[in-house]
Amino acid sequence: MASRDKLTAAAAGACVALVAARWLRRRAPYDGTQDEVRAIVRPNIRKLEPYRCARDDYEEGVLLDANENAYGACVTPSGSTPTSTLVKAALAFDLHRYPCPHQKRVKDRVAAFRGVRRANVFVGVGSDEAIDLLFRVFCEPRTANVVVTPATYGMYKVCAATQDVEVRTAELRPESFAVDVEAVENACDANTRLVFLCSPGNPTARQISREVVERLLGSAKLRRSIIVVDEAYVDFAPEATTAPLVSKYPRLVVLHTLSKAFGLAGIRCGTAIGSPQTVHFMNAVKAPYSINKMTSSLAAEALSAPSLAALKAVVQDTLAERGRLAEKLRALPYVCTVFKSDANFLLVRLKDHAKAKPLYTKLAESGVVIRYRGDQANLSGCVRVTIGTPADSDALLALLAKVAPGFGL
Repeated sequence: MASRDKLTAAAAGACVALVAARWLRRRAPYDGTQDEVRAIVRPNIRKLEPYRCARDDYEEGVLLDANENAYGACVTPSGSTPTSTLVKAALAFDLHRYPCPHQKRVKDRVAAFRGVRRANVFVGVGSDEAIDLLFRVFCEPRTANVVVTPATYGMYKVCAATQDVEVRTAELRPESFAVDVEAVENACDANTRLVFLCSPGNPTARQISREVVERLLGSAKLRRSIIVVDEAYVDFAPEATTAPLVSKYPRLVVLHTLSKAFGLAGIRCGTAIGSPQTVHFMNAVKAPYSINKMTSSLAAEALSAPSLAALKAVVQDTLAERGRLAEKLRALPYVCTVFKSDANFLLVRLKDHAKAKPLYTKLAESGVVIRYRGDQANLSGCVRVTIGTPADSDALLALLAKVAPGFGL
């Protein structure tokens, strides 16, 4: 009897130890036995069962599985206006049926264009959806923190505030706007989950070198962090995308959008390129059917061979106009600096910093809208000017000649 009791006690002890070990595995933010991306994912997200929508299984046949309106879209085009023409074209997409959630055609073309595999590609509602999902996948509210490099894109802070995540800063170096790697490392700790690098930067317009990105990925202080390189403007930049590095670095995520060089801001389509594990968790958290049929079709066409040829021509025209406008702006007596640009915009600093915001306001009220950026780190007296057509540039220059004297410029 005594030996049986000992065996029972030993079995009970082993059971308790097993339960405790399983509990610790669920709670531990980092488990060295797992994939390095999975180890950073929030514990509750690791256990998440992704929502399976109707189109995950079947897309053809008599579809009686998704509670759709089988009679068709209740939209009737009227007249011959551009809107009615658009509606008629849209109805050809069978809008009463849900879209395919997998976006295979878009992903295949993105993968070919960016030098990765389909499994590395996430498609979202602009790159902003991807940014939001990265917070939700990796950042434990009130515990995690993220690092940004001001001056930079403001959406990172918005998403952090929404998820109740601390934001730490590592300012870019003044004037050169280079990433201060040491400052980034010093800003990080064991709870840093995301490090955002905007390349080319918005509003700095400077591209971050591949060497800097790899240095951060190899940093021991950042081994528990996802490095996010936001390349919204990379198609205008001198260096190629860092996207192919995801095959070497599982903790790298690269963001792109069709809103800039592709000229499709209105369809709201962006991509995140990362390890298959990262893409898996982003898809697990995202809303079903977030990409509609028309967006998907336009995105796929934008990545076709003829469209990519058109993209190349537009980029060349934009860069030529960027050079012309930069030269004109540098010649203005009240302009201090037109900073080097790797994007489709110019960052311009006025000699009299206090005049930058009033001048911006006057230009907008007179019909030419630029962006005041003088309230950001190291950008006192700065405005940001998007490169438009030559006619757009001429309109800006003509209006500056008209209104600048009123400010004593």
